[in-house]
Amino acid sequence: MQTQTSENPSKQSCSTQLSFENFGSSLHFKINDYCDLEAVLELDEALWIATTAPVSTLKIDPAFLHLLDTDDDTRLRAEEIKNGIRFLQKHLVDYSGIQENNLTLSLTAINTKTELGERIHSSALKVLSRLKVAPESVKLNQIRTVKKEVLEGGLDQAGIVLVDAAKTDKTRKYIENILRTVGGKQHPNGQKGIDKDSLTSFMAECRHYIDWQLEAGEVNSDTGTETLPLGRKTAEGYALFHSLVKKLIQYFLLCDIKRLNPELLSRALETPEGNLALNLINIEEAESYLKNAPLSILDSEGTLNLTGEMNPYFAKKINELTQTVIKPLLDEKTRHLTKESFHKLQKIFQPFVQWTDKMPEVHVDIIEAETVQEYLTDPSYQQILEELIEESHRTAFVLDNLKELERLLLYQAYMLPLVNSFISFPKLYNPRERALFEEGTLVMDGRHFTLAVKVEDRKHHIETSKSSNIFVIYCELHGADDGKVYEIAVPVTSGSRGNIHLNKWGIFNDITGNELHAKVVDIVENPISISEAMVEPFVRISRAFFSRLEEFSSKAEEQLFHKDDKSKDKKKKDSASAGLLAGGGFAVAALGSSFAFITKTLAGLHIKTVIFALLIFAALIAIPAGIAAYYKLTRRDLSTILEGSGWGINTRMKLTKDQASNFTYRPDPT
Repeated sequence: MQTQTSENPSKQSCSTQLSFENFGSSLHFKINDYCDLEAVLELDEALWIATTAPVSTLKIDPAFLHLLDTDDDTRLRAEEIKNGIRFLQKHLVDYSGIQENNLTLSLTAINTKTELGERIHSSALKVLSRLKVAPESVKLNQIRTVKKEVLEGGLDQAGIVLVDAAKTDKTRKYIENILRTVGGKQHPNGQKGIDKDSLTSFMAECRHYIDWQLEAGEVNSDTGTETLPLGRKTAEGYALFHSLVKKLIQYFLLCDIKRLNPELLSRALETPEGNLALNLINIEEAESYLKNAPLSILDSEGTLNLTGEMNPYFAKKINELTQTVIKPLLDEKTRHLTKESFHKLQKIFQPFVQWTDKMPEVHVDIIEAETVQEYLTDPSYQQILEELIEESHRTAFVLDNLKELERLLLYQAYMLPLVNSFISFPKLYNPRERALFEEGTLVMDGRHFTLAVKVEDRKHHIETSKSSNIFVIYCELHGADDGKVYEIAVPVTSGSRGNIHLNKWGIFNDITGNELHAKVVDIVENPISISEAMVEPFVRISRAFFSRLEEFSSKAEEQLFHKDDKSKDKKKKDSASAGLLAGGGFAVAALGSSFAFITKTLAGLHIKTVIFALLIFAALIAIPAGIAAYYKLTRRDLSTILEGSGWGINTRMKLTKDQASNFTYRPDPT
């Protein structure tokens, strides 16, 4: 401590004396300012109230907890809190700003002599400059405003460019084409983005694809070449020609057969007229007939008249083939197609077929060839994306600095509240304040229950809280849509059980002001007060007495209204009645004599003696119950309530009398 003070005079000098407060029979280290935080670094962890806790049980800025939870295990450890204090110690020169919920960081308080401190200071200046604010101090909302703007720019991850980063539609389309062909790199937000490797791969495929395209001729040209006889329409024309090749071969073969042996062809094509008419009524049969029939009426000379009568099934295709392929490739005056001209067409298309067989295996072929060529000939596409990738590195660096600036401010604002709900629990013993693990107030049974903790695993919590000696109710909390939000454990610390029972409903006001529905789903029973414990045996006796009385009354009523009037067997009745009467006689005689004895005895006693005897009897029952209750009540331990929620507590936290009356109370109607 002495060394640090001498190196940087602006840092205040701190006393090394430790100070503790006694709450609930346990010692709590007093933490009021930075000096106390500094002393925490030397404080034995066995003297901490808690050493570990789930972040989900702490009601404080989630970003602060996430930054502090450096191993991302969703729990805070003692060492992580110490590291947070060391971060403040290292990167601040003025500790006066370390105050509870102080969300303003003075720029002069930042230690610019460290490399990270210099970056934090520079980042703060840029934030204020961007927002056009005087460079004196920076606030949390200012940092987060700028951070949000940077995150939405699509360049927040070093080396990855998202579609959102495109400043023009041209660049956006370029990025989208890369992503849908060669793919990209996964961004932490779940989207895919472009990195240097995907850009390089895309451009390489574009080059390979266009080199292959240029082997056939100018890309997207109307001028025909040997490989592309129809220019840009070659692929479309060949596809049409190829779809009719088999039908053309069929036609010319049938023409040859007709010329050589007409009778053979006639017999092969004959079909009984009745069967044919019957079959052609069916649409599928009719369509199949036309599909398999020749293109036109067979000509013995082997010529297909392109302007003559055609099979209706192929007429449209033949006409399209004539106009787009046959006339452009043979002669505009062509009216007939012979076997020789058909073979000529096949030969014309042969270079195209050989060229397509050599097509490279690339993904960019789904993009128009002229677009791919534009990506290669216009260097601005690749240049813009390379600049965006480079900018992403700078942006990520800026974001990292913003994150550290936010960390420093959050640690300054929330380190004191955290340690006072972790290392020490003074707010738990102060009725005017709330510890960070408190959820809110339950209103039920005409009372306020002000202590509630979050429960992740009710079964585990119940097993743990059984040893607390505290009466605990477990409630499910439901939102406006009747969906379960979470569960809480609520200690009942004063008064009596009252009308608390399973499935009882109430309302829960959380610390943020939200009102939720609350339903009792489980109860751990323990004494709540000595008076209730002393009365409880008599309540049970009374309950048992009236239960038996009700049972006796029900049986008597049943015998009265459901008596069996049927006659019984005489012998059976006599034998049964004899024993019953004999036994009943003895019983009645015994009860009568006992009652007479008690009456005679009591009549001989003075009324004060009787009352005294009854009081002695009541005391023999109530006093042991009261002693047992007192034993449990003086050993009520709040630590188990937190331990059930996953906390690691070092010491027992005795429930004090003041706490008991504050955690559970009935409001004064006046």
